[in-house]
Amino acid sequence: MKRIKREDFVLLFFIVLFCAFVGFLILKESRRDNLALNRDDVIKFFSERINDISPEKPVEGEKWLVKRFRFVDSSNVYVEYEDGYAIRAFLLGLTKTVGTAPDYKITGYFEPGPLGYKLLAGEDSAKDKLQEIYEYNETAGKWIKVN
Repeated sequence: MKRIKREDFVLLFFIVLFCAFVGFLILKESRRDNLALNRDDVIKFFSERINDISPEKPVEGEKWLVKRFRFVDSSNVYVEYEDGYAIRAFLLGLTKTVGTAPDYKITGYFEPGPLGYKLLAGEDSAKDKLQEIYEYNETAGKWIKVN
């Protein structure tokens, strides 16, 4: 019976270790790709947290209320909201997430203008793109797609 040399054993050990490491990275990345954002989770997250997320505070004694979500694609959504006095909107850049809390960045901030919304800060990178609009339906008690 032939004995394995110590150098061969060490080389084999590092090859196995390297393959395990590469396999782990591939598995980790493939799981990350499956973490696509669910629109229901995005709607729930931002409608519940609008008062914490809005760059502007509502009128004294009031609270912001989300009126509409306009999804451009899986990574961009406009959120329209009001407090009974002022109407505002922002464009969010969304990234993948773990669980139901999306990673986001406000890329544009808007107020009503004469022909739609007027950009106050940032950029409107999703301007003039098709959108899927969701509004809250009181009768159904849920957010529904309206277009």
